[in-house]
Amino acid sequence: MVDRAALLAALTATAAQGAGGTLVGRLCEAARVVADADGASIALTPGRRDYASRSVLWATDAVAARIEQIHDVVGRGPASDVARTDEGVSLTLADTATPWPEFAEMTTRHTPAVLLAAVPLHAGSGVLGVLTLYRSRPGPLEGDLADLGFVADVIAVAVLDGTAPGTTPPSASWDERSAIHQAAGMVMAQLAVSADDALALLRAHAFALDLTLPEVAHQVLDRLLLFRPEEGP
Repeated sequence: MVDRAALLAALTATAAQGAGGTLVGRLCEAARVVADADGASIALTPGRRDYASRSVLWATDAVAARIEQIHDVVGRGPASDVARTDEGVSLTLADTATPWPEFAEMTTRHTPAVLLAAVPLHAGSGVLGVLTLYRSRPGPLEGDLADLGFVADVIAVAVLDGTAPGTTPPSASWDERSAIHQAAGMVMAQLAVSADDALALLRAHAFALDLTLPEVAHQVLDRLLLFRPEEGP
């Protein structure tokens, strides 16, 4: 298991370096980078037993998109089982004992992928979607399934938790709401992102650090938490 604080910092820094695009796209690419994967996709599932009706929110490349399409052709694969069981899985495509032989065979024929991992996205109760990552090189992904699940949940809280963009918690006091908005402004300046994206990243950090949103906001205001990657000497 890797250090979660370092993983969160790397995820944020990598997402911030993305040029343009949506927050979900930048976070999907960031998940790919921190996991040392070659591609990734994020799919939103309307029902745990209905992966065929999912919405693919982002795929980092054509191979990741193709892997999502293979799920549709075969009808069953790692990601569909993750959505159903709420448990992460990894798959070495050359493994003859795989529970998804048709999926593995078709993926091997049509893509360069050799290793696949899929983990559920949570924000609150239930499974909201699936993060799928692949490698086309020998060697494992960085981190275990628990680490990848942590990354997936941070992404889910940031972009899929159902909070209206640009809003603060209704239970927050006026002082807390002011601190949250000020902190969001600092994050906007540090990362050159929109107000909605800045607030989403604050929520993700609150979730990952097991803090309230006002607590994270005050850490930003006190400069105990910097979203800008530190510059070298």
